[in-house]
Amino acid sequence: MRRSLVPFALLLSGLLFPTFMRAQLVLGQYEDEAPLGSWNVFGTPTAASLGLGGAQFARAWDGSVSLANPALLLTLPRLSASVSASYALASMYKYSLVNTGVVTSAGNLTAGVLGADYGGLAVHKGAWALSLAAAVTEGYGRPRIAINDGGYRLTLDQTGYLRVFHAAIARRLPAGLSVGVGMSYATGRLDRSIVETTVDIVRTVTITDDKSETFRGLFFNGGLAWAATKRLTAALAARSPYVKKGAGRSLLRYEVPAEGTDIRIDAEATNTYRQPWIVGAGVSYRLSEAWSLAADAAWYGWSRYSVTYFDEPLERQFRNVVRAGGGVEFLAPASMFGRSASIPFRLGFSIDPQPMTTIHSSYRALTFGTGLHLGTLAVDLSTSIGREKGSGRSLANRKIVLSIRYIFKD
Repeated sequence: MRRSLVPFALLLSGLLFPTFMRAQLVLGQYEDEAPLGSWNVFGTPTAASLGLGGAQFARAWDGSVSLANPALLLTLPRLSASVSASYALASMYKYSLVNTGVVTSAGNLTAGVLGADYGGLAVHKGAWALSLAAAVTEGYGRPRIAINDGGYRLTLDQTGYLRVFHAAIARRLPAGLSVGVGMSYATGRLDRSIVETTVDIVRTVTITDDKSETFRGLFFNGGLAWAATKRLTAALAARSPYVKKGAGRSLLRYEVPAEGTDIRIDAEATNTYRQPWIVGAGVSYRLSEAWSLAADAAWYGWSRYSVTYFDEPLERQFRNVVRAGGGVEFLAPASMFGRSASIPFRLGFSIDPQPMTTIHSSYRALTFGTGLHLGTLAVDLSTSIGREKGSGRSLANRKIVLSIRYIFKD
């Protein structure tokens, strides 16, 4: 009987002494719901955008711009399709059970995500433009933990994603202005499992903590672009706040087969994650036919972010932040298979502050890329190499993106 009360004693200690538990469980950068890499996510930058420090508010290369500033759809060809795939790699030190009082690591751990993250179609005719797209905007994966020390075993698995189905429309206005609005329906899931097993010559004790969520939400984005001259474009963009709802299921289980003990605690709840306003501005300037510049800045209202998890409000001490990035592009003329082509070279930089107030953490990233534009086909490849300052752990945030665009002839 005493042995079967162990898990309930641990739970009760967490309720009676929350101050001491909170000191161990401050995660900051990687709360369970945190996107892998950075909290600051707006749209899905494809390779060309990533190569210029993530600039996407005042310059368009493909239909992915619709998720950031749909007004720029009017600058694209009459009909084009594009796809993009990426490999994202991020290191972390403190997350879930790791380095929060239960499991310690000798150094930073790393998680990677590989897959297609955007596909879309953009249509432009006269003063109107339309786009349809599907994109994976966030990933929630964490490094898997597996400990096997004699008779003690512990495993931790966390996976998840958020994808959006998006549609947008844009209209050209007088005086070089254009406006666009988009709507996105978000779906996804997050699964986390912790299994702890203790084995001795008499019995085996297994404690399981399984939690899963299925997400949904609806939000809008819009933008305004102004072609001030043939060389200069300025733009504004915004994404509405919205509530990401998660249908949550939880199972806490304590098993001792030798004693016939199997205690289960099941729960269901609708979790809520209140996402903030995002407002941005950008500028694009063409120095010549070959040289151009682009830069963006986006404000994230994280101070209004809040989480309710299985009917319990969770503490998230966040501040508003501004992410900025930009770069330079050079189009080198080339010839291939007897046809004229161009090879882009891109170099950029971004500053990406994270929203936690307990630790002021920020990523600085150098970005660069190239590609091949041959007639109606464009292939771009870019990478971002980021390093974090502020936590004392020098966390890494790296990404490689490959994008392909095809322009359909009239």
